[in-house]
Amino acid sequence: MEKFNKIYSLKGNALICVVCSLLFASCTAKVVQEQTQRPPNVIVILTDDQGWGDFSHTGNEYLKTPHFDKMTEEGAVLDKFYVSPVCAPTRASVLTGRYHLRTGVSFVTRGRENMRSEEVTIAEVFKEAGYATGCFGKWHNGAHYPENPQGQGFDTFLGFTSGHWSNYFDTELEYNGEMKPTKGFITDVLMDETIQFIDAHKDEPFLAFVPLNAPHTPYQVPDKYFDKYKDIDFGYDKKQNKKIATIYGMCENIDDNLGKLMQHLKDQELEKNTIVVFLSDNGPQGARYNGPWRGGKTSVHEGGTLVPCAIQWKGHIPNSSKSSLTAHIDLMPTLMGLAGIEKPENIQFDGMDLSNYLMGTSDDLGERNLYTHMTNFEITADRGAVRQGDYRFTTEYGDVGLYNLKEDPSEKNNLKDQLPEKTQELKTAFENWYKDVTSAGFSDLKIPMGYTESPRVVLAAHESNGKGDLAFKANVNGWAHDWYQVKGEAEVQWPVQVIQPSTFNVKLKYAGIDIIGSEMEFIIGDKVLSATIHQDFIPKALPTPDRVMREQEAKEQTWGILDLGSITLPSIDQTTASLIIKKKGKGILEIKEIETRKVTAQ
Repeated sequence: MEKFNKIYSLKGNALICVVCSLLFASCTAKVVQEQTQRPPNVIVILTDDQGWGDFSHTGNEYLKTPHFDKMTEEGAVLDKFYVSPVCAPTRASVLTGRYHLRTGVSFVTRGRENMRSEEVTIAEVFKEAGYATGCFGKWHNGAHYPENPQGQGFDTFLGFTSGHWSNYFDTELEYNGEMKPTKGFITDVLMDETIQFIDAHKDEPFLAFVPLNAPHTPYQVPDKYFDKYKDIDFGYDKKQNKKIATIYGMCENIDDNLGKLMQHLKDQELEKNTIVVFLSDNGPQGARYNGPWRGGKTSVHEGGTLVPCAIQWKGHIPNSSKSSLTAHIDLMPTLMGLAGIEKPENIQFDGMDLSNYLMGTSDDLGERNLYTHMTNFEITADRGAVRQGDYRFTTEYGDVGLYNLKEDPSEKNNLKDQLPEKTQELKTAFENWYKDVTSAGFSDLKIPMGYTESPRVVLAAHESNGKGDLAFKANVNGWAHDWYQVKGEAEVQWPVQVIQPSTFNVKLKYAGIDIIGSEMEFIIGDKVLSATIHQDFIPKALPTPDRVMREQEAKEQTWGILDLGSITLPSIDQTTASLIIKKKGKGILEIKEIETRKVTAQ
């Protein structure tokens, strides 16, 4: 009888297992069916300074990127995909489907990276279509509302809005307008946050924009990845070899995070209803393998603008290698087309909807011109390029080039004298294009204060103009996170506007030894706040695990806080916020930023 009971029990358990398995399979099938009946989820991964050659897919003999390679094997890879030569312009085009000059973006700092808030972004369009929207990483198209991620359609943002970040380990990042401490390597943190966002919104369509900041400098990466490459001779001097080892370590870490994301989508039964796009924002910074292409980051030649782009949508986009000319401006109209979202009448795309091309219902996009522009603080037509068929036309400060990339991929043989008509055709096309995309002009930096949606506004040193006895610490141009070193009397000015009558609490971040008695006046319009430094602040340098020490980027350190008080301001369309400094003592006074916080009514 006991034996019978055991057999019966085993049979009963087996029956229960079968029933549970059938129920689980039924539920899983139902979940998958529900997901495939929804609009597809969209994930766009954009890396920073990862060049064409930073993938095993493109023939790098040292670096292995199996997860990206798998994307190219299971989806479509755009072999002739073009971006801008530097960061912010590419981001503007990815976000809007328009050439960056048309959006107000011309460079990477001092306000030239800011995209007009009137531009309609992919996040705003998808949000209007019922998508949850999240951005995780380097924004670089405006630090202040409404030009920041929240003002441009993203419900959730974790990352930073400037052109680079100073520390990649255990750093503070901005989370929906406030600073938040994080733990771990920054790429891991950003991908983990992306996965949490996916889990929070897996029962509704979501758009996740993941603009990772690696492998941009500083040269920081976990030991696990650096150790793999640190002893390899890449054919350069010792310092450059070490830089490349760090960069390749960051690239491998990115690829591991891509694999983690893909596995998570599979585990959550989301991969068949999720479009994943992977691309980089420009060519490589610094010398390293980049195929046969001429130039790297900032170059208007092929090596500065050609990057791989892979697009995967399991069961929908067949595996293929696409050789028509495509670009960053195509992504927004393409993703809208794949998601079945109609184009709003108020959007004029420069890009094309590639959805039929990717699906295989259209074999060729026909002939088109793709344009490149590179500038700095002065916006001119001195540097640019046109890609048409096999030809690349370039213009650099009056030096014109024409190259046949099919016969001469490294752009060594200038054909301008042999093909004068083609040269003139493309030169005229570039000039007409430049006139068109710059017709709306450009706005100078203006920092808005007083929005309820953004109570905290930081007046950073790198967004100011300084005069008197002061200079930027790390770089004469004042890149992101830099600060002033003040040796005597000085003035720092920010261009601001006050959106609506508001009261603000105002605090100054400072540091220095033997600076007691230094006087500060903060002035906006006819309102003045005054304060005196009553104690020195000895800054503590935060850990900076650079593999190769940085050259022009500021490091992180601690700061003292000087409370300047509260100030009540009327609406002001445009004015100047001034910090008047009368330094006392023999030490050097360091000025980082002024934090203003709108006081909300209780």
